[in-house]
Amino acid sequence: MNQEIQQKDQTIVLIHQPKSHPWTEIQMAHEPHTHAKNKEFKEKYLSSCFDETYNLSNQEIKEWWNLRVELYPLYSHEDENCVKRIKGLWYLLTENDLEEIRNQKWTEFGFQQADPTTDFRGGGVQSLDDIINFVSDYKETMVKEMCKSSNDFYFAASSINITFFIKRYFHLQEQLDERDRKEIADRVALKNFCRFLLKEENFWKKLHQLLLSDLFNEWIALKKRRPETTIMDYGPVLERVKQKTKRTFSTRLFGNLQQLIEFYQSL
Repeated sequence: MNQEIQQKDQTIVLIHQPKSHPWTEIQMAHEPHTHAKNKEFKEKYLSSCFDETYNLSNQEIKEWWNLRVELYPLYSHEDENCVKRIKGLWYLLTENDLEEIRNQKWTEFGFQQADPTTDFRGGGVQSLDDIINFVSDYKETMVKEMCKSSNDFYFAASSINITFFIKRYFHLQEQLDERDRKEIADRVALKNFCRFLLKEENFWKKLHQLLLSDLFNEWIALKKRRPETTIMDYGPVLERVKQKTKRTFSTRLFGNLQQLIEFYQSL
């Protein structure tokens, strides 16, 4: 899923090269074990009485595993591709070349410190790609608003939070098992997710942008209702976005992306 992003006279190429990973071909031929073990009583023991099943099809299993392999790489200063990405993001944001990665100006865009790469530990390279994609699509609109100091919204950190939530919720984080059942997608939700991976181009990107935009809108709405709002109120706003996502994906199997978005936005 290579992708080119044009910015003036420069081109940022997000190259997804084959990476080493710990899974065998046999594992990757089956649906995630967390999904297989996540059956409710009705589906587990009464499935013969119902037409609908939330087992993943072979193609859905393939798409989920392809995504998991893509999400596996961590950010590394030793990886030339990672360095190109972070320099490309800087150029998108500032229209200047980046000489040293450490720069205090990164904090103006919502990173936690002068070295932005430390923020990518949880979300991996994908969390950087998601920021690049969002800036490329919304630099002159939402990104400018998100980065205004008066709005107290940490754009980059918020984007990374959304990436990490999507990754964990849809069973894509490392070392998940059935003990994490309350924190990961139920069978309806993961089936929904995998169906859209299969039939909707760039679904991860579209979902990330939907949730990040909504997080910002929820935050601004709260600040308007309560001018005394501080960063201490950020957690509940993020939690509301997570709950809206969980409710949307768990409600039913949607026929198309527009139906899913409309349901989400109605909550």
